[in-house]
Amino acid sequence: MQKCHDLKTDSEVFQAVISGEKTWEIRYDDRGFKVGDMVQLRETKYSGSEMRGTSEMMGKPLQYTGGSILADITYILRGPVYGLADGWAIMTIKPLV
Repeated sequence: MQKCHDLKTDSEVFQAVISGEKTWEIRYDDRGFKVGDMVQLRETKYSGSEMRGTSEMMGKPLQYTGGSILADITYILRGPVYGLADGWAIMTIKPLV
């Protein structure tokens, strides 16, 4: 059964997908990603590091810009292989236009 995975995406990375420069996603493989599934990339106002904050400062809140793109997962490479850690996956994606 095909799933659609809702994923937060930093603005810089989101824009690279929109422009066609970035055709892949690297993610912790905790969602059961499969070839043929879809990802809904949702652009965040703040980066992941800004939201995490530091020990001295509270992180920024999760806020979305409203930008999103739907893409098919066309290939998956799972770690541990080629320097990719166990539990992580690199997926090629094809945006649906």
